[in-house]
Amino acid sequence: MTLLSRFRRTPAEPWPADRPVRFITSFNGLFYEASGRRCAKTFREHNPSYELWAYVESIDDQAETELEGLGVRVVHLEELPLLGEFLELARDVIPQEFGGDAPPEMFPGEGPQTGDIWFRKNMYRWFRKIVALDHTAGDYDDVLFWLDCDCFAKQPLPQSVIEGAFDGAGVIRMKANRKHTETGLVGYDLGRPGVRELIAAMRDHYMSREFERYKRWDDCITLDLCLKRPDAPSARDIAKRAVANAEVLPTTPFAPYLEHEKGLHSRRLGLVL
Repeated sequence: MTLLSRFRRTPAEPWPADRPVRFITSFNGLFYEASGRRCAKTFREHNPSYELWAYVESIDDQAETELEGLGVRVVHLEELPLLGEFLELARDVIPQEFGGDAPPEMFPGEGPQTGDIWFRKNMYRWFRKIVALDHTAGDYDDVLFWLDCDCFAKQPLPQSVIEGAFDGAGVIRMKANRKHTETGLVGYDLGRPGVRELIAAMRDHYMSREFERYKRWDDCITLDLCLKRPDAPSARDIAKRAVANAEVLPTTPFAPYLEHEKGLHSRRLGLVL
């Protein structure tokens, strides 16, 4: 079998009715109050048959008890070595406010209006997605979704919609006419060839400091770059176009079931500067 034939999309085999589907998200105590509680409560209310894992830090016992009461699997980020290892590796380009050594003048200005500077400044914040994906994919072979915590569920999401969105692909993403993929919702079928290796490639993009070659250091460009690798798995762009505020989820098959309040943490609440 050639490398090309190994990763070419093949006709999809029907999924078992009970195939596991796992959603993962992440937040700290501040973001839990801003959106994480709503994300967890609505998701579990509408989709109790799917797993929801929350990768957390700096949350109090009451919040953790609340999450566990909802049936959410809680994982403490500070217990995962990769987060600390990357901090030590790249502390010279991680802002002091995130525990690094980079001075404020390295990232002048505040907010998304600073463009690429903002995507570099907040890189370590978003690296938590990579840590969570790397951890949960370790011994898991089924369907995995990253879900930003400013997303929430509106009604039950049928497995048939998820299966149809993948249609045999290893990855589903939302890009359409955006410059880079919107990673508020990304799906990975770890039963397909190359998907686990893709997640490892995203981790290595940071651990090798390859990210410094680019103007943006966020996970959106990282996913796009890794999907261009010769050994990347097949991927489907499920978005038709970007609409107001560069949102793409409203033009995907998931629109009736999930909503992404994009910009809540940055533009509206000023939590991501």
